[in-house]
This record gives sequence, structure tokens and C-alpha cells, in this order.
Amino acid sequence: MVKEFVEDDPMELVGTMLPAEAGELEAMAEALVEEYVRLGWSERRLMTLFVNPTFLATHNIYRQKGEAYVVELIRRTLAKWTLPSKEPSDA
Repeated sequence: MVKEFVEDDPMELVGTMLPAEAGELEAMAEALVEEYVRLGWSERRLMTLFVNPTFLATHNIYRQKGEAYVVELIRRTLAKWTLPSKEPSDA
């Protein structure tokens, strides 16, 4: 059975931005960045989520808070969650 395409499909997934209280945008940004950092994403890869308008939530943060805020948040979160690399010892 094949479902035919319907222009106004009531089951189509639609994303919406809701008004937020002060500080909620920053909390959401921190949670999103932390999630991807903990998955092993690099700073460069994370920035693609913010600069690309396809990703509505993260791009909205980028537009409202600016590039400097996003870069600082990513670097701070990477510093918090990235394990230091082990240097070979000179034994």
C-alpha cells in the first residue's frame, strides 16, 4: 500500500518557535552544545549547526546572540567535557 502525497498533510511535522523567558535561550544553547560536545563533535562541526539556517533553533541563537557568544560557549563547553590527551611519558 502506497500513501499518496497530499499538499496539506495534517500529519506533516512542523517546527515552531515559542516565546521564552529571560535566560531560557542561553540555557537551551548550553544544553544543545553540551549534548553535541559529549557526542564528540568538534568546534568546527558544531559551528555548522549555528551558521546554517536549515537548523532553526541553533541558527536563531546565532542570530540573536552573535558569533562571539556561540564560539565562546562552544570553547567553554569543550574545555569542560573534553578529556586531556595523554602525552607519552619520557620513562
